[in-house]
Amino acid sequence: MRIGTDALHQSLLLGMAGVQLVPPRFRGAVHWAELVLHGLLDGAIVSSFCLENLLHSGQVPKWDGLATLPLGQLGLDLVGVTPHLRRVLLPHKSATPLLRQAVGWHGLGVEQQPSACQEPEAWIQLARERRLAMPACIDLLGTNWLAANGLVRLAQQPPLIEQLWLLLPQGAVDTKAARQCLRLLRAQINKAPGIQALPQGV
Repeated sequence: MRIGTDALHQSLLLGMAGVQLVPPRFRGAVHWAELVLHGLLDGAIVSSFCLENLLHSGQVPKWDGLATLPLGQLGLDLVGVTPHLRRVLLPHKSATPLLRQAVGWHGLGVEQQPSACQEPEAWIQLARERRLAMPACIDLLGTNWLAANGLVRLAQQPPLIEQLWLLLPQGAVDTKAARQCLRLLRAQINKAPGIQALPQGV
């Protein structure tokens, strides 16, 4: 299966059996849905930060012809070369509008990531060169990742909790490959420290 996602969540797919990696890209939720609906991708991992509007508790984004399967929740950390940075490097507003909104609400400045800067290594390098903070999911990457890249958590950490979904064509939900992918993704997310596990069978 060709599963698309962005640099923040690409590590969920590394080494996963039956999944063909595609280059990570930051896209809005509607764009991800269109790619899956038109068969350019077999599925996509979508974050609530990619939505245009906040959902009410229990709501799930919906698109005709697609199934939106909940994966669980993750927390994002803001990291940088020092713990006292005040500006954050984020993708284009159209790709992660609610992430930009959440960061701005907590008094932090935002600088736009160049569209060519999509791979994790390029993102880290740019943030380091410009002395900007950047979001990262340390629950997935581990604290050793911080040390390896010369980064630390910012002293000011806004609560950045995201909901993740797997988008699949409705006709593909019950295939063996889709069920296996869903099970493995949920298992990884449920192992993340401090995140409530998704009930089995949801």
